[in-house]
Amino acid sequence: MQIVATTVDHAGTPVVEFQGEGGEQIAVTLDAPTTLSDGELIARAKVMLLHAAQFEDGAPNGPSEPNNREASLYTLEYQEKGRIRAVTGLSFPSVQAAAEECKRSAEDLWQDALSRGEAPLGWAVRARDEHGTVVATVAFADLQREAAAVDPRKTSKSGPDEPFS
Repeated sequence: MQIVATTVDHAGTPVVEFQGEGGEQIAVTLDAPTTLSDGELIARAKVMLLHAAQFEDGAPNGPSEPNNREASLYTLEYQEKGRIRAVTGLSFPSVQAAAEECKRSAEDLWQDALSRGEAPLGWAVRARDEHGTVVATVAFADLQREAAAVDPRKTSKSGPDEPFS
């Protein structure tokens, strides 16, 4: 589903609604403080949807994954336009799963920035474990290199008249 609009309703329990280009709608009701910003609520809703998408037949990560491991709590930190926002208390079954979420989230931030004609710099998303140790980081430069390897037109060009694409 291609998201074309996102709305946040702060009345009572916060609800984030994603609207798709074909008229689809997904609403996520959050058990979160109503004092959180729209960006923080949207970030939490996206993570909830990603967690929901990982379930198949009631088993986390599909039937082939062992589900006898205990999940750990992580904090994901998002850096955009020099601002950092943190989403805490996220449960992932492994450091690898937290790193994969960092990559997915960073790719979303990267695509959002490109759609606005921006070229973000620095790290995009990082994960901290329950002790505060950074266990995964995805930088915008890594995403730019990956995009260039797939499509060389997606790199920045030198010259004042050539925008980043």
